Amino acid sequence: MQEDLAALIRKTAAQVRARDFLWSAVITALIGLAVVLFGPSEASLFGLPRHIWLPGVCWIAFLAAIGVRYRLSSGREWALPVERVVASEINAQQAELESLRLARGVATALPEPLFILDAAGVIDHANPAAEEFLGATNLEGRHFAAALRAPNVFEAAEAVAKGEAAHAVDFSTIGPVERHCRAFVAPLDEQERPGRILVYVRDLTSERRVEQMRADFVASASHELRTPLASLIGFIETLRGHAKDDPEAREKFLSIMQAQAERMQRLVADLMSLSRIELHEHVPPAGSVDLAVLAEDVIESSRPVFEQSSAIVDFQNLDDAPIMVPGDRDELFQAVQNLIDNAIKYGGEPAMIKVKAGRGAAPSMSQDGEVAHRSGDTAAQLAGRLGLDVDRLAFIQIRDFGPGVERSDLPRLTERFYRVNIERSKKSGGTGLGLAIVKHIINRHKGGLQVESRLAGGTAFTCYFPLSPEGSA
Repeated sequence: MQEDLAALIRKTAAQVRARDFLWSAVITALIGLAVVLFGPSEASLFGLPRHIWLPGVCWIAFLAAIGVRYRLSSGREWALPVERVVASEINAQQAELESLRLARGVATALPEPLFILDAAGVIDHANPAAEEFLGATNLEGRHFAAALRAPNVFEAAEAVAKGEAAHAVDFSTIGPVERHCRAFVAPLDEQERPGRILVYVRDLTSERRVEQMRADFVASASHELRTPLASLIGFIETLRGHAKDDPEAREKFLSIMQAQAERMQRLVADLMSLSRIELHEHVPPAGSVDLAVLAEDVIESSRPVFEQSSAIVDFQNLDDAPIMVPGDRDELFQAVQNLIDNAIKYGGEPAMIKVKAGRGAAPSMSQDGEVAHRSGDTAAQLAGRLGLDVDRLAFIQIRDFGPGVERSDLPRLTERFYRVNIERSKKSGGTGLGLAIVKHIINRHKGGLQVESRLAGGTAFTCYFPLSPEGSA
């Protein structure tokens, strides 16, 4: 384009110079002809001889003619090629800007994370989905390896920057909730800025969770339903055999069969609930919940159970103010209800339960001077992991004063079907999934679960959550 512009200017300048030369020659000829035809023959003009005044008159006439020439000429001949090239450049730049706006708009609207890197691996652009995926803002200017902790993805980006073809890389993120992803790394074909790389990330967590959920459901159902099904089959065979005409035996066996069927019903319901929670565990909740109000609602809805078991429940809001956290109300309600039900079952006869909600670090069982065993996240550990101050956390604590839990059992309490006291659990109708459900609900809410226990001193379950922005003001 620059060579074309230079050639156009040279050609235009030559044409203008040629016209000026012809114009000057014509003017000079006309002046000479006028002098010859109409000039005085004697050397008398204001008393000056002919050889003095004649050149002066010719020079003045020539300047006047040239002045008229330049006065009538607009100089547009010189500007036309420049205007043409400049207009072409402006149109090209506007088309490129429009294309860039369109590309940025598409990238912004994409629900999946997208990064554009330069040849050195520094992020040039990251769409809102990428910021949400990494939980960070202002990613432009940061090195890709520091933003996304996935070495194999960065290695693929380096290989593409060196000229290799596009790569597809599977990776997993590290955190409370594991996420499975696939990154597509490809070069961007750009003449102005060669070496830039496109990284597009697809979240495959839901697909992987569906597969794992199916496998876990089949394994859990086949394992836990085997015993009650065998019991039902045995009782049915007995009722169809020698106990067929025995009313007392029939009534006894039917009662046991009903209890086993109800247990299977509870088990299937808990398995389905756990599967649903695990499926969406990587998706942050969108609502906002007041923990104090939630705890009061759970206690109020459980009044019939408390009266039936003679349990004593005391609730205390340590802040005497709303405690707002980001959350799904139904899931948090289920988690608190599971913990209170657990306290009723294992908190002694009758159970005495204390429920507390507040901000910052929760009261510890060790504060009264006696040693308590602990497992799970402390407030400081969770705050450090989330990059928050401890006072920007909220908690809800459910404590009972029952026999407590052995230290060796504490880390396994949230495992599926793990029971400290199998006979007591089955007698109380437990499925062994309640605390597993609580753990996955807390994980989805980016919280932490801490368990403290002392033999003959009771057990305290503390759920920590980050406060909502309006709750931490």
